[in-house]
Amino acid sequence: MAARSSASTMRRVSLRNLAAHKIRLVLTVLAVVLGTAFIAGSLMFTSSLQKTFDTLTESTTRGIDVVVSAPQSGSSLPLDLGDDLAEIPGVDKVNLSDQVTVVVATEKDGTQETLQTGGAPAFAMPWYEPDDAVGPDTGIVDGTSPRGSDEVAVNSTAAESHDLTVGQKLTVVDTSGSHPVAISGIYDIDIDGGGFLGVMMDEPAFVDTFTDGATGNEFSLAAAPGTSPEDLADQVRDSLAADHPELGDVDVKTGAQVGEEQAAQIDEALSFVNYFLIAFGLIALVVGTFIIANTFSMIVAQRMREFALLRSLGVASNQLTVSVVFEAVIVGIIGSLLGVLAGIGLTQVIYAVIGSTGAGLPNTGVDVTVGSVLLPLVLGVIVTVVSAWAPARRAGAVRPVEAMRSGDQSSGSPLRGRTTVGVVLFLAGVAAALVGVLLSGSGTGPRAALVGIGALGVILGTFLLSPALSIPVVRGIGGAIGAPFGQVGRLAATNSGRNPRRTATTAFALTLGVALVACIGMLGASMKASISGFIGDSVQSDYVLSGPSNGAFPVPQSALDAVRETDGVEAATGFGFLPVTVGGFSGGTGVIEGDPTVSGGMVAAEGDLSLDTPGVIADEEVAASEGWTVGDELPLTVRMPDGPEREIGEVTLQGTYEPNELFGQHLVSWSALEPLAAQFGAGASANIYAVFVNGDGSIDTDTLRDRLEAATADQIVVQVLT
Repeated sequence: MAARSSASTMRRVSLRNLAAHKIRLVLTVLAVVLGTAFIAGSLMFTSSLQKTFDTLTESTTRGIDVVVSAPQSGSSLPLDLGDDLAEIPGVDKVNLSDQVTVVVATEKDGTQETLQTGGAPAFAMPWYEPDDAVGPDTGIVDGTSPRGSDEVAVNSTAAESHDLTVGQKLTVVDTSGSHPVAISGIYDIDIDGGGFLGVMMDEPAFVDTFTDGATGNEFSLAAAPGTSPEDLADQVRDSLAADHPELGDVDVKTGAQVGEEQAAQIDEALSFVNYFLIAFGLIALVVGTFIIANTFSMIVAQRMREFALLRSLGVASNQLTVSVVFEAVIVGIIGSLLGVLAGIGLTQVIYAVIGSTGAGLPNTGVDVTVGSVLLPLVLGVIVTVVSAWAPARRAGAVRPVEAMRSGDQSSGSPLRGRTTVGVVLFLAGVAAALVGVLLSGSGTGPRAALVGIGALGVILGTFLLSPALSIPVVRGIGGAIGAPFGQVGRLAATNSGRNPRRTATTAFALTLGVALVACIGMLGASMKASISGFIGDSVQSDYVLSGPSNGAFPVPQSALDAVRETDGVEAATGFGFLPVTVGGFSGGTGVIEGDPTVSGGMVAAEGDLSLDTPGVIADEEVAASEGWTVGDELPLTVRMPDGPEREIGEVTLQGTYEPNELFGQHLVSWSALEPLAAQFGAGASANIYAVFVNGDGSIDTDTLRDRLEAATADQIVVQVLT
């Protein structure tokens, strides 16, 4: 009974002490809030993103029973396959469900202005009347359905965001060029929002405008009443195997399977965001741990006389320790709860920032899960208690006689054991980080974990070492800095060196913060220098033409043709990629349309690099490792829809070049691939991601730039860069 009464008394003392020092309580709680808010915000933001994309995935496959698609990226299906699919028993409706990435512009004040989607997709898609459509419900809410290649329908949220109206003129640009159209109608769709821009053109016109007229990528099927999606998928597979063996293993899946695959891909993509944000949250928590420990150390040091008085009144040592830990639990609970609330606010701020940039996401609300509340709450309390444990033990170790002392009452215990443990942790951390950096044969995950463990070891080791290090450091630096200030400077230096633990603990929070800022700054500067060096070494042409800054949209072929016809241009070369393999080498294949030396960054090792006749040039190191020599005939292979690779021709190795990060392992001339393009599903040209341009010297570079911009103005997507 006496023990319970004593414990109750100490709890009241702890609570009254917290209530009596409100500013100190607020500042201590703030340290916990900062750490837990990042953890809570990270979990809530990624959970909210997941909820948003799950909703989108579910919506995009609603009403689709079976999807028939090309078996791999870069391959295609014949368009007339749609008629054959419609004849299969159990099929009610068939739609071509291709989506072509486009950029859309409208004329304002006499100039073409691109409609910014903020990173959301902008697609051209075939239009079907509601009774014939397969998939999410789509209906015209203003105007009429599109007819012909000069009319399109636009989704309602995009029309509202960009002030688009029926009858307004647009320019739609894809890889083949620009297409002037007018808005015939505005449609509603249940997956709308988040910046998405969907331009729909009636199916025959879509095929003529946005495809090669013979092939497509995907068909969506609706099952007849009484036929399940699974049964229909089996019937479609059997029918294709019997009637179209030449197509090989066509990808046939139910709409639910497609949705699950999309969700899995999104999960994988979001995992990086989650790890990245959680890493920042853990860093904040680590920093918070030291701040909390420092805070409680100072609080205990300030209250030593109070604790000694309590001891003189009969309070046991363990009761004082428990009372300080109890205060830490209260602080941890309050700080963690506030941190969770701050995490909700942080998530809202992130969404607001994303929205302000135009990269809006469909708003499905902040997803507050049990895990996103409990994990920060538990971590916050544990970290607070662990941080307060050492100061709490010092509080319990106070003697009653110390109530009569004044001045510094901090611990004066030896530093030998602490320093030894610090040295061991520091060296172990350095070793782990070095292994993580040098272990090139291992995966990224294990290496990152080793570097993270090493960094934590270095931080902890430095923390434990710092009191011993502060003795000579404070003496030397304090004397030098304090000398100009005379007696005051000497007093400050002496006071700083008097208690190594206090000095080191106080300085370490600042040290850790500066270290983190320096680390991020160095990482950014290193990446910038690396990219600048890469670009500077690889690209030395007068100008480079590229697509939108996100790099996902190529330069239209018509832009390359227009540049070559521009007065003052000596040479223009297009650079892109195609899914073909040269000589059995597994590396990617770059495609060049023109002379690659126009880029200015390519250095010849052997032979001719101009590619003025059909052929290939290769990195000299790749050529040496593969045993290629100039003049060799190398096979061109492509993976066919039925799975195995097939040789489609040969190209001559015309020369080799010194390693070049931009162009990669080898470059094939488009003149060599163009006659073979139909065999691997390529269109009239390769996708061009950059055009290198050199002037002929007849005009200055500024004039040349003006002419290039004028020549490509109607392409909208083309940027003319130095």
